[in-house]
Amino acid sequence: MKTLYAITAAAALCCTLSLSTAAPKPATAGNPNIVHIMVDDLGWQDIACYKLDGKPVYETPHLDRLSQTSRRFTQAYSPAPSCAPSRVAFLRGQHPVNTGVYHVSGGRIPRPWHPSSTAVCPYYRYGLPVEEPMIPEALKKAGYITGHVGKWHAGGKSAGYPFPLDQGFDFGFTEKNGRQKYYNDPDLWNPEDGEKNQFFGSWGRMKPDRLTGFATHDANDPYQLNEDGRPFDKPHDLAMGFMDKHKDKPFFLNYCPYYVHGPIQTRDRKRFEHYLEKMGHEFPSDAGPIYHELDGQMNPYYASMVDMVDWMIGDVIAYLEETDDPRNPGHKLIDNTYLVVDSDNGGVIPYTDNAPLRGGKQNTWEGGVRIPFMVRGPGVPPGTVCKTPINLIDLFPTFMAMAGMEHDESLKLDGCNILPLMTAHSDKALFPEGSERESIFWFFPWDAHMSAAMRKGEWKLVNHYGTPRGQNAKPVQLFRLYDQDGSTSDLSEAKNVAEQHPEICNAMLAELNDFISSSGVPVPHKNLAASSVPAEHRAASPAIQERGSDKDRVWATFETGKGEADIVEAQLIYTLNPKPLDSTRGSREEWFATPATIRKGRVEAAMPPGATHAVFSVVDANGYLLHSEKMPAVCDVGHQTHDSTILKHGYAYKPGLFALIKLGERAKQSGKKARQDTAALSAAIASAKTAYAADDLSDEGHCDALRALRAAIRNQKGVTEADNYFVNRFPTEPLF
Repeated sequence: MKTLYAITAAAALCCTLSLSTAAPKPATAGNPNIVHIMVDDLGWQDIACYKLDGKPVYETPHLDRLSQTSRRFTQAYSPAPSCAPSRVAFLRGQHPVNTGVYHVSGGRIPRPWHPSSTAVCPYYRYGLPVEEPMIPEALKKAGYITGHVGKWHAGGKSAGYPFPLDQGFDFGFTEKNGRQKYYNDPDLWNPEDGEKNQFFGSWGRMKPDRLTGFATHDANDPYQLNEDGRPFDKPHDLAMGFMDKHKDKPFFLNYCPYYVHGPIQTRDRKRFEHYLEKMGHEFPSDAGPIYHELDGQMNPYYASMVDMVDWMIGDVIAYLEETDDPRNPGHKLIDNTYLVVDSDNGGVIPYTDNAPLRGGKQNTWEGGVRIPFMVRGPGVPPGTVCKTPINLIDLFPTFMAMAGMEHDESLKLDGCNILPLMTAHSDKALFPEGSERESIFWFFPWDAHMSAAMRKGEWKLVNHYGTPRGQNAKPVQLFRLYDQDGSTSDLSEAKNVAEQHPEICNAMLAELNDFISSSGVPVPHKNLAASSVPAEHRAASPAIQERGSDKDRVWATFETGKGEADIVEAQLIYTLNPKPLDSTRGSREEWFATPATIRKGRVEAAMPPGATHAVFSVVDANGYLLHSEKMPAVCDVGHQTHDSTILKHGYAYKPGLFALIKLGERAKQSGKKARQDTAALSAAIASAKTAYAADDLSDEGHCDALRALRAAIRNQKGVTEADNYFVNRFPTEPLF
């Protein structure tokens, strides 16, 4: 397929036309197509037409041309400064405080990152439960066929279940045997074409290093160069194929290239050599990390990746512009398609440079959350700019509006329908009841930049949990990004003006805290091991005394009483799938939370059926996080260490097995009432009881008993217990 004509960088900078520019007339072929392209980690200054200093380094001719045919938003924000919470928030239409996903490291026992950390991130889930509604489920009600291609990161551990198909997409990937990812349309993903079915496409890690394996013209090369000299990329091929196959009906494509996320590399040697020459570098002899010490956008690997994703987007645009619309004779698909291009978070330092913005991915500074955003479509005035702040959570209600759907209160969406902003019929983001949104919030209680932030008008407030980095840094900081006339003031967030404007600072902090508390989420806890803990707090904190279990009840007691700080919060953190139950190299161990009762220093909970390990996580009256057994800091054991191997006690296997046996007994009774054959279930229950009674059974033996009983309960079709959450949590995992 032909790509768009590459315009010069100088012409690309002339990307702002007046609002009076004539907008394309909407087509009359029914619901418009919606193509959403979310680039991974693309920074606000990575696109030439966004470059504030007028000196673009990366060449993005297709995105620059798009800026001349679209409406460009200069104050667009991601819901979070990292990928998983942003993607979940976009698909769900809710702030991370409401989705419960704060970062990519969820589904773990909450622990301090370092022994000296002053704050500890609270427990949070890894991905969105399958029960939560997503954009495709809503659009299907309006007659759309929906597809997801590329990066997901909205499901369970290790980008796993629930997959796109489980969350309402008609086309997308799932898993087979817990090991093999595949796309569900044989017309687009041929199971027999193993060489071309490269799941991660040309982005996949080059082996043995990034100076080996450049794409060639060889027909046997799975990344064979095309007529434009670009490496074949299977995800891109799928996106193009989905549009072509379904162009005769309204479609929603959520295309999420793996670019420009690491590994920082390129299979396109020609473009790599181009940027080496442009940046004044020799062809490297060392494949290791290089160019990090250079200021500005000086990494030729990263430049080549931006160049590649720009070509991909240009290829999508060319297809829409050149393809006849079967639903609208005499028109091209682009005439009845909304195309939205954005990023999931800010650019990653040191691979790129977000200047003048401060920071980058994994912090709530502007460089971490401000993103490029362009929209082209029916009624959208081309070559125009919108300066109204928006958030990616706005796209759920906006896509519904594009589809002609009414606001649905039951969806509990947090965003605004910004279609009037896209079509320049309004300069305000309005909530469904008509009120104007004045504030945008971020909640990022992770160790990289443990903070919450808020943007309101020209002001930006950042509230640090724990000790902020930097000499004389204040926990609460206020910045004036713009002057009242809209001109830039302090985009770099270099000057903290909290002391000069205490009323504004206090009012914004109160509003931010109220937003978080009204969502019901816990803020970061204090770390009792930190050297800054007052002696009286350390002495008052309740120490663990005993722990035990009785059948499926687990409990722990803490020293409380005179001079002690009472326990005020408690939950049981448990896992269903430790490494012996995982056939994917142990990478999917995921932890969940359930409430625990508190009574006079004793915490107690029922172990979920089949849970294999658990620990109580409690908070005392002074805000310190404690556990029912001592837990090391993450840095002490390494981030990749599985939590189940850290626990010395962990209520291992017995209580959860007992609870599963109880569930099996109920399933057996239900089966008998339904006149079903329960022989296999009875045998599994008997075997599980034997395992429960054994004193020296191995971990593998316990897992075998759990696995067999879970399967037997699931196979008792038609009874309520067969649909129990705890026996169905990992439906694609053969060893669960």
